[in-house]
Amino acid sequence: MIRVFHTSGDGSGWAIDEDLRQIRESLRGIVRETSLTNAQIVHAPFWMALAMHPPEVLAGRYVIAHADNPPYFYLKQPEFVRAQNQVDLWVARSREAEEQFQTLGLSVIHIPYTIDPELFFPLVTTRDEKQKLRRELGLPESSYVIANFHRDSEGSDLTQPKLQKAPELMMMILRRLKAQGCDFHVLLAGPRRHWIRGQLDAEGIRYTFVGKEGISGDDFGLNILTRPRLNELYNAADLYLVPSRWEGGPQSVMEAAACRCKILSTPLGLARDILDPASQFRTASEGAAILARDIAESHLSVTVEPQFTRWKNHHTTPVLADGLRRLYGRLPSEPVFLAKSVQPRRGISTRMQRVRHTLSRRFFPHHPPRTVSVCHTDGKDAILDGIIDQLRKSLERSGVVIADAKVPAVESGVPILRGWTASDPESTRVIQFVSPTLVDPIPVGSTVVAPSVQDVLNLRQRSCHHPAVVIPLVFDPDDSTHEPLVVAEGDFQASVRIWQALLAGRAVLYPERSAYYEQVFHAGLPYANSVELARRRELLKRDAVEIQALARPPERSLVDLALQNLLLEW
Repeated sequence: MIRVFHTSGDGSGWAIDEDLRQIRESLRGIVRETSLTNAQIVHAPFWMALAMHPPEVLAGRYVIAHADNPPYFYLKQPEFVRAQNQVDLWVARSREAEEQFQTLGLSVIHIPYTIDPELFFPLVTTRDEKQKLRRELGLPESSYVIANFHRDSEGSDLTQPKLQKAPELMMMILRRLKAQGCDFHVLLAGPRRHWIRGQLDAEGIRYTFVGKEGISGDDFGLNILTRPRLNELYNAADLYLVPSRWEGGPQSVMEAAACRCKILSTPLGLARDILDPASQFRTASEGAAILARDIAESHLSVTVEPQFTRWKNHHTTPVLADGLRRLYGRLPSEPVFLAKSVQPRRGISTRMQRVRHTLSRRFFPHHPPRTVSVCHTDGKDAILDGIIDQLRKSLERSGVVIADAKVPAVESGVPILRGWTASDPESTRVIQFVSPTLVDPIPVGSTVVAPSVQDVLNLRQRSCHHPAVVIPLVFDPDDSTHEPLVVAEGDFQASVRIWQALLAGRAVLYPERSAYYEQVFHAGLPYANSVELARRRELLKRDAVEIQALARPPERSLVDLALQNLLLEW
């Protein structure tokens, strides 16, 4: 049997722990679980857990890693640079993620998200049974119940809405429903529901929170519900609402579908694989219109059975088991290893390397370098000149010393941060900053920093497959007009203009066949053709205030932190 080491879950009984449990169950009798020392394969249910283990040890193993979010999102995290150099095979959990991995040139297999059908299933078949369940849960029997069990508050600041889950969009929809006089009730569960509960209280919108109340601090360890309890809540609801900006799943889409609960979601991640088009929305006005109609006519009832069937056929535990077994059945025939940047250390035992790595992380944490060399000559590319100027300002704010670029960095031992130079620096291990229009060759061994995901894709189109990270070093808002920015079809060099528009509070219309959504999120709309462009432009004008309020342009403090984390990876 193949010897496999599984990295850890999240330790809280949440999604990654459940993924790890399902992976182990699926591979029982197919592989032999062992220590990292004896493993041939390292299998990570979540790729970030790989950081807990020595790179030199991982370099000698075949590494399989699951990604719980799409890779375009991870391009914005400096830690993903290391993963691009370590993972031999990525497991995509949705078709969206699979396509993105393929576009980035990373080896990938699609094994969809799954849930155990013994944990989530229909409990009620009639309205009387649903009303009885609601009475037991203390929910109104006749109102239309809208459920959401996602964390809506940032763990670092419980007064702020969680960026990914976009509870602001949910509140916009609920306000519209209230203004229309719709009879509805909100059902909340799970930890970190502080922000939305405060908003619902302020708006006088009726809701029920299932969990321990009165906890002003972080309740993450206290309000995670059991799956049988969640199963009851899905069955008691009329509809489950997902307003997220990005998702790998969410698992709640599978759970709601398994319980034959209606679902309304933004068109992201797994939702695109399971949901009917009628169950997907983009704006607050669109979402509220769909919900108001369903409250009045129950028109989404026709989506329940098709969504249940897609879940049952493609997203249950046996499907995961089949996919993993087929994957491992191919591995003994000489899997293709990644040409990893860190090589195994010979003569030092794996155990000793692990002990040293653990002690180093715990007692001698690595710090980013305090001195760097910035190599750039102005005049070649105006946008890149501006990016390097912002880079220098960010380094200064972080207290990083910029060394004299005339001193050979390979001798001074400091990282080289490179813009445009007439000749390559003496060391090929550099951090190369690019603009949307820079087409000069990039030194071998570089890590690329681009303003947007679309800029990384442009490099891939030029067969540039360097590890890449997205850091938007752009801070000059274009407030010359309040009109939406319209990016022309086929324009793939608009990333800086988009950042400048978002910083000025302008909405953005962008081509559907682009990666600009990763910048815009809910602060704009895609279009597929000129007719749709005209319709979307009118929609942006009509809902301008709400759409602009959903903009989340880059913040200097977060950009500074991302740059520090990148230097830490160096």
